[in-house]
Amino acid sequence: MMGSSHAATGVAAGAAVLAGLSWAGAPIGFADVAFGGMVCAGAALLPDLDHPTSTATLSQGPVSAAASRGVRALSSVVWRATRTPQDRGGRDADGTHRHLSHTVPAAVACGAAVAAAGLWWPALALVVWVVFSLAVRGLVACWKDRRMRWAEASGAALLLTIGVFGFGVGPLVVAGMVALGMVVHVLGDALTVAGVPLAWPLRVRGARWRMVGAPLRFRTGRESPVEEVIRWGALGTTPAWLLVGLL
Repeated sequence: MMGSSHAATGVAAGAAVLAGLSWAGAPIGFADVAFGGMVCAGAALLPDLDHPTSTATLSQGPVSAAASRGVRALSSVVWRATRTPQDRGGRDADGTHRHLSHTVPAAVACGAAVAAAGLWWPALALVVWVVFSLAVRGLVACWKDRRMRWAEASGAALLLTIGVFGFGVGPLVVAGMVALGMVVHVLGDALTVAGVPLAWPLRVRGARWRMVGAPLRFRTGRESPVEEVIRWGALGTTPAWLLVGLL
């Protein structure tokens, strides 16, 4: 799926989960729903750090490019260490794109790392700012694929980060939304023809990295009517979840 679609489904999923928790009586307020949904939107772009030209990789210049190289290298190492004779390494034949970062365990690990970052607020603030910069880029791209300049996205992310700390959105909410956003990305890609290693590290017909997905899948891209429906359907439901969080 495109980055804009991942961001759209991320914000909808994050707002829905937090609004549901609020409605069920959890100590979740409107600020948690609103800012948490945006965290989820940005985190939904993180798995594509394993691609050299993704929004996440290009977002922070040399810094995010170096992070992308690190993610791809780690993914390849883990693939080589855990592959079976049935695993082929994907299109790059080296276990990088759509491998480690596109697994549920990776999402859980990232969520745990963010929770640990919450023990020191500057580290958490940096994580939140980076994720918000991705959220802004992804959501703005829903409209005619507009690309934001670095200063615009970073400035908007800074204001959102100040809002997180100003309204007291807790680190556990942020950590949970980072993990959820990455899972939403994985599930979204499971709807596409390429699939994802959804079962890793379990074996599927002898392969740990077998690309699996929904019974009915679609091709991605701006010309894909299915992806358009998913993107705008997600964006259309988000205000309803925000309303639930407000009540």
